[in-house]
Amino acid sequence: MPTEPDLTLIRHLKNHGKFEEAREQLAQWMEQEPDNPYLELEMGMILDELNRVKDAMGLYHQALEHDPPKVLKRRIIIALANDLRLNGQIYDARLWLERARQEFPHDVALDLFYALTLWNDDDRGSAFRLLWTLIVNEPAFKGLDPYRATLRYYSQHFNDRI
Repeated sequence: MPTEPDLTLIRHLKNHGKFEEAREQLAQWMEQEPDNPYLELEMGMILDELNRVKDAMGLYHQALEHDPPKVLKRRIIIALANDLRLNGQIYDARLWLERARQEFPHDVALDLFYALTLWNDDDRGSAFRLLWTLIVNEPAFKGLDPYRATLRYYSQHFNDRI
């Protein structure tokens, strides 16, 4: 199983908008440690910033083939699905996210990206229902406490005619 490298330098360069410099440094590391899904994900995200989305998607696919740990796999799938969605490959994005949601149930980040994909797939009712459910079930929104039962009802019946 590959180990997670220290990506402090790469993240520092990215935070300062030096994506090409980060790409060059990471490419050197990838030569020394090929097939590391941590490095492949990070390189994919840099390539996204450099508007090389197709190259990034290739790296995400590659990273998934290298048996990433579950927590990393989830991040890779989100990055891949988002790129697919932005590249107009809505059906493929939706399939990736639906499989991921089965593997990682109750994952807010996956659910949010899935809702975006549903919206782009013109399944706006399902997207809205999912977002509504996420909001209603979020305990941080204390102001909703007196209304949760009502809001939960409407999340299940928002298309009902009054």
